[in-house]
Amino acid sequence: MSAPRTVTVQTGDHGPVTLDEPFWCTGVHPPVDCRSDIVHDGEESALVIETPCHGPVRVAAAALLQYPFGLRDRQVRVLVEFDELHEYDAATLAVLADSLVAYAVGPLHGLIERLQLLEGGDGS
Repeated sequence: MSAPRTVTVQTGDHGPVTLDEPFWCTGVHPPVDCRSDIVHDGEESALVIETPCHGPVRVAAAALLQYPFGLRDRQVRVLVEFDELHEYDAATLAVLADSLVAYAVGPLHGLIERLQLLEGGDGS
């Protein structure tokens, strides 16, 4: 069994802060002003849709994240980001719907399972 990973993040209010690094975190931790702004980010799963007007467009992304020193919430969550509005005809709307279904049963479902496991444990 390997020892837990740790990371040290430079903060403006507490100096260098060393904390445990969750297995799912990408390990990118830039300096922050406040210790409460330290964030663990998981690998992003992006949904890219072919649009008639712009070609391939990243319209949604989801990833695990946690603010281990958050002032309100320290739980592991999934951050979902969506893009701007795009117009579709019937054929391209069908492609969008198929892409959303594939996203929901693939990467997003995997994040649901991982989040459920993390919610049952200590989140690290």
